[in-house]
Amino acid sequence: MKKEEYLKTVTEQIRCEKARSKIAREIGSHIEEQKSEYMREGLKAEEAEAEAVKDMGDPVETGTKLDMIHRPRMAWGWIGLIAALYLAGFVVQILMQRDIADFLGFDLMRYAVRLVLGLGVMVGICYVDYSRIGCWAKEITLIAFAVIYIGLFRGQVVNGAVMGIYGIHVNVRMLAFLFVPLYGAVLYQYRGQGYKAIVKGILWMFPALEIARRIPSLITVWTLFLSFVIILSFAIYKEWFQVSKRRTMAGLWCGMILIPVMGCVFILVRGAEYQTARIQAYLNPWSEELAFPTMVTRELLKNSSLIGMGNDVERYVQMLPDPVNYSFIYIVSCGGILAAIVLVGAIIFLLLRFLGSSLKQKNQMGMTMGIGCAIVMLVQMVFYILGNIGFSPMGGMYCPFITYGGTGMLVTNVLLGILLSIYRYQDVPLETEKRKYHISINVKKSG
Repeated sequence: MKKEEYLKTVTEQIRCEKARSKIAREIGSHIEEQKSEYMREGLKAEEAEAEAVKDMGDPVETGTKLDMIHRPRMAWGWIGLIAALYLAGFVVQILMQRDIADFLGFDLMRYAVRLVLGLGVMVGICYVDYSRIGCWAKEITLIAFAVIYIGLFRGQVVNGAVMGIYGIHVNVRMLAFLFVPLYGAVLYQYRGQGYKAIVKGILWMFPALEIARRIPSLITVWTLFLSFVIILSFAIYKEWFQVSKRRTMAGLWCGMILIPVMGCVFILVRGAEYQTARIQAYLNPWSEELAFPTMVTRELLKNSSLIGMGNDVERYVQMLPDPVNYSFIYIVSCGGILAAIVLVGAIIFLLLRFLGSSLKQKNQMGMTMGIGCAIVMLVQMVFYILGNIGFSPMGGMYCPFITYGGTGMLVTNVLLGILLSIYRYQDVPLETEKRKYHISINVKKSG
């Protein structure tokens, strides 16, 4: 049997089309190596190929075994937990409404539509080969940056912050978090390079950070910057780049601390009045700008109980400036500390499981993209909870599953979809390079 015939028979047994080409190349490479060995022993090319193919075993049996190994699989348990967490968040949002009758009318339908569409996006992305997104990460990043950044100049401005683009009311801060998994895929493309790769990695942080700065949203800048530095540190730790690990990591984290500090100092000295007030508010949670919400959240936390509603809670709950942004402290004060720990613990458990699964990926592109998705949601949760308990300003942060917001739900489901796609295709050998398209033009000679 010839090599081409053998490979055709093997790949016919493999149901996952995405795996066929790479498996065929790998088996073909093994056949060629064995063929060369036989030719060095004195066999002719045709005889050597026949013997090499024979050594590979029965093609049907080989293909069947490979089909059992390299097939997509769905994380139904994780999807069930995601659905349960959304349901829990939905119940929390119902309980938090000032007027339940109105909520059960219009808002309930709007939430249901958002949830169904969001879950549809999550499942749809789950079935998409994430490596196709990763291969074009640079181009997607630049196009997305251009579209969003241009839209910011004509966006809807609310209290000095841009809250929409092109006449569409969307949370632009949340859209910026979609750059994080793309950043992981971009870093993957610089493997094997030296310090230039580190410089390029830092420069590729610019699109998302510039969008967050332009909004402006300082808390989003910090969240994105921290997420990027964690991903870049992981790539350095895994020795993707030919650099000194200790020195590079030390310099990176010194910059992580110094750059925000220098930026804050510059704004305090040369920035506009509203920017200076915002920095002072972030640096001092007890400042006049944040005195009221901080006082309310801390009183709720102080009066909360382990189980059930705390003392004198109803009066303070009514004072929350925006119930949508204070779901966590509402759960703590009205449901008890234990209820909050269970719900938030379930979310953290899910994200840590996704993070652990990403760290175990053989495909390094999937590894970094998965880490990016999990890290950005974990970092968001940290800032959100700190804001809810009065140790950090809220700044419009979003907590996956328990915060009510269309853009936030969409972005969360996109990130979850990428994580599920990485899990789904973890046993499938995927292409991690761009496909090359060749266009041939045949010109017929006249006469």
